[in-house]
Amino acid sequence: MTKFFLIACGGALGAPLRYIINDLMKNLYFFALPTGIMLVNFIGCFCIGIAMAYISDLKSNIYFFLIIGFLGSFTTMSAFSQQTIELLYNGKEFNALIYVVASIASCLIGTFLAYSLFKNT
Repeated sequence: MTKFFLIACGGALGAPLRYIINDLMKNLYFFALPTGIMLVNFIGCFCIGIAMAYISDLKSNIYFFLIIGFLGSFTTMSAFSQQTIELLYNGKEFNALIYVVASIASCLIGTFLAYSLFKNT
């Protein structure tokens, strides 16, 4: 039961932070791409990379709170999907393709970079 409480507490902090960052960046477009969720997902994936480097016990309280709860609710695939579909419905197929590739690549790069930088520190 403790792990569910920790996940819920982390989620209660991560989801509003995602909303705030996305809302602050709602009018900022980089190459006509929605940057809020892309930035949130990059930050979240970078932080998950750091957490992976330091948290080896996948049953620890910090794992459930930080990785599953906070970062799990902070990053979002649903908003990414919604923004991609919006681009497609608005006739911006190329922008949607670039957004998908850039989002996935930046998240993987962020996680790998953070993990590599912090694993042996």
